[in-house]
Amino acid sequence: MNKKLVFLLSLASSPFLLAQSIEGTITDRENKPSAETEILVTKDELKFSAITDEKGIFKIPLKENGNYLLEIIKDGIKTNSEKISVTGNTKKDFTLKEEAPATEQKIEGVTITGKKKLFERKVDRLVFNVENSVASQGIDAIEALAKTPMVRATDDAISIAGKSNVAIMVNDRLLNLSGQELINYLKTLRSDDIAKIEVITTPPAKYEAEGKSGLINIILKKNTNLGWNGSLQTSGSYYWGRPAVSTRSGVSFNYQGNKLSVTTNLSLGDNFWENTSYNYLSGTNGYNNYWNTDTKSSSNYRYKGGNVKAEYKLNDKNLVGINYNYSYSNPLEKGESRSKIFSGTDQKDVASNYQNLNKRNVHNASAFYDLKLDTLGSKLSLSANLMLNNSDARNFYNTITNTTISTFANPISKYRIYSGQADLEKNFNKIKTEWGAKYTKIKNDSEFNFFNIEDNHFIINEGRTNTFLYDEENYAVYASAGFKISEKWDAKAGIRYEYTRLEGVSMNDDTSAKIKYGKFFPTAYISYKANDNNTFSLNYSRRISRPYFGNLNPFKFYTSEFEYSTGNPYLLPSFSDNFEFGYVFKNNFNVTLYYNYNKDNWDRIQYLEGADLKYSIVKNFYNENQAGINISYNYNKLKWLESNAFVNGFYAKSNSYDPDALAAPAGYGANFNLDNNFFLNKEKTLTLMLGLWGNIPNRSGNTYFNGNASVYTGMKLNLMQKNLMINLYMNDVFNTNRSKGTEYYATYDAVYYYKGITRNLYLSVTYKFGNNNIKGATKQVKFEESSRAGGNGN
Repeated sequence: MNKKLVFLLSLASSPFLLAQSIEGTITDRENKPSAETEILVTKDELKFSAITDEKGIFKIPLKENGNYLLEIIKDGIKTNSEKISVTGNTKKDFTLKEEAPATEQKIEGVTITGKKKLFERKVDRLVFNVENSVASQGIDAIEALAKTPMVRATDDAISIAGKSNVAIMVNDRLLNLSGQELINYLKTLRSDDIAKIEVITTPPAKYEAEGKSGLINIILKKNTNLGWNGSLQTSGSYYWGRPAVSTRSGVSFNYQGNKLSVTTNLSLGDNFWENTSYNYLSGTNGYNNYWNTDTKSSSNYRYKGGNVKAEYKLNDKNLVGINYNYSYSNPLEKGESRSKIFSGTDQKDVASNYQNLNKRNVHNASAFYDLKLDTLGSKLSLSANLMLNNSDARNFYNTITNTTISTFANPISKYRIYSGQADLEKNFNKIKTEWGAKYTKIKNDSEFNFFNIEDNHFIINEGRTNTFLYDEENYAVYASAGFKISEKWDAKAGIRYEYTRLEGVSMNDDTSAKIKYGKFFPTAYISYKANDNNTFSLNYSRRISRPYFGNLNPFKFYTSEFEYSTGNPYLLPSFSDNFEFGYVFKNNFNVTLYYNYNKDNWDRIQYLEGADLKYSIVKNFYNENQAGINISYNYNKLKWLESNAFVNGFYAKSNSYDPDALAAPAGYGANFNLDNNFFLNKEKTLTLMLGLWGNIPNRSGNTYFNGNASVYTGMKLNLMQKNLMINLYMNDVFNTNRSKGTEYYATYDAVYYYKGITRNLYLSVTYKFGNNNIKGATKQVKFEESSRAGGNGN
């Protein structure tokens, strides 16, 4: 037999030698095709592999029948591994299982490394994969949020695209914390434990309709390890030439057992603050009066608190847990001001000073029960929440003209919030449905005791003393459905109905306000994934902003005999309609076009009463249209640099329906943030940080806001395999951060200015010990109403 014949016989017989194969389709846990997924099949020394196409389909020819080990690798991570018997052409479909936490691993002598997408556009949210950002490792959750697209986070506040009062969730459960307590808790979370951060600018029907700014959902990495770990943290800020520094210390402990998970943390701190401000109110339209006030104030916010979360896994389907937070603060505030009051031909010089001490105890408790209903992820969740907030203040005021008038105020507040809810997720092959109901009761009993001090005797002032009783009930039901239209199209729609009944009673003047209203809040989303590099989305939602309790309280809080602020028991909620069109290119460039219509917005506005009295009150007085664009981009093509850039530009037009408050002229505005991380060594354990944020002048309501900007820089050092983390920052390098603007009224303008001690040197040290893969109890429970107990009076 010659060589040509042998060759021809070999070609003819080769199909029979490879007559065996395995083929099928791979889908993810949402039943979507998993493209670009690797399948590795091994038997002894034989290895075969293939990559799925856009439809998730694969086919691997094999040399012989037999038993094989099949492994599936997605983005460099092995998700599935099972033994399979092959006889002839074998067909089998697979669904990706839970991803392991590792990002690099060795499989049967083959090393595979992979990178997850940095940004992902889901049908109702933008996802930032923190674990794929080198610059976001070795820091706390506040710092990680600052690197998230559309989010600006500082030690004072968190905002989305310039909008404040953002709600924060952890693992899809709202944190029942606000203000400084929220910031303190987020500082206990390490970015190394965060898988991703979801920015939800138009929240779906499942979430409360409260709030116009949206939600931020922090997803922690899955915990598959048993054991314990802990961490010690300490930090401090030094202010140049100031008599005090701000400090914070904390300790945390996590335990993960087969059934029981526990997370605890304790923290205490002493936050110092100082500022100078002025408010110059000058007459217009022929009025030559003015009221100019210069103020210096300081505060020492002393706090301590703790948190305990525990989860117990009854079996594979049943999970129960509790969550308890406690915080105590006793801030000491001091200030003095000088006013020049001119009306007609008379000028009056007034000096005043105050010293306030406010003791505040806050208890938050939650309990939950989760029941898994099937293998498709269907689940029933039941939860109950309780918040107790007790505040007792001792405020001394002195007003100095030709004589000195001394007064004492003792406001006492008791907030009580109770809520219970049930949520059902029922999933089908291509449809995911959500159903739920919630009941909330809010009770606030406040006393305001006012005394005149004469010859060191405290004499009750009946005219300024009052008791305010507030009761509110909220009922809510919702339903939503998410479904896959095709391989490229996804959609989601929902409806939420909320009914509110409230009553506020002022005992001093024997008046009451009763308000009842019920509203529907629809949501709708649709997304189109053209390919792996281009994703589009369009969504709509309606939202509500209810007033803080303090804004409903008619007490007159006097800062001098000539000035006071008060709440408004007739204040109504405001509503907004929100439209967004989003686009993500190559998973690191994000563009969002948006339009918002806001109805019955409120703000605190100033009034003059006669020649010797000025007061401020919160009122509904304007509607606003706003249209804009958000652009965010992450640059990480160089090994030594990772940069995050964000720009939000918009056009706003306000219409005032209160003749006393004039709408600011319509116009453009913008805010921006640029964060750069320079890696100074190959291991990326030494990082130089340099960033800039700011905003150009903008307008809202009756206020024109001047522009503002600030530069920050620092170093980040990770030692001992990232168990020891040291961060050194310098904030507001050029001391430019301040607030300035003008409020417009019918017969006067008010120019305001506020400058705090924003330039400081911040040092933090964190040491982790134990098993670093342990996360402890991570589940949170929805408790949106707790945030309404706070507020800044606006």
